[in-house]
Amino acid sequence: MSDALTNFPGPDANLGYLFRLAHQRFRAVLENALQEIGLSAQEYVILSVFETRPELSTSELARITQVTRQTMHTAVLGLETAGLLERRSRNQRVVLVRPTNQGLKTLKAATGRVRAVERAALAGLSRNEVRAVRTWLANVAAIPASSRQISVE
Repeated sequence: MSDALTNFPGPDANLGYLFRLAHQRFRAVLENALQEIGLSAQEYVILSVFETRPELSTSELARITQVTRQTMHTAVLGLETAGLLERRSRNQRVVLVRPTNQGLKTLKAATGRVRAVERAALAGLSRNEVRAVRTWLANVAAIPASSRQISVE
């Protein structure tokens, strides 16, 4: 997305449009920051799941990150080839995935870069404003997908 060709909307623009533009810009900045250490944003998300869990199945990883099992399988193979994840069989049907030592080191380096991108995105906001933004985003993320629960006036 070229800045020179884009007219940025004001705060009264359609909320969905603002979400999309904000997400695209944040993702692009994140991709640039992670590119230097050889990770994509998707790969970072996968590795970051292991900050709180020692190992998971590919299906569990797919559910947590909200992608298909096929997409996750491809991503896991790439991270395994890069030496960042390893797989082991729990039984004939379940394969568990966990980060390697190199994967944990890469995750630590990537997390520092991600936090820097987040700080830049929140620059100029007070601590209370940052908390309000984070709370609001968490609340929006928790809205049920069913449109039946949203009141249309």
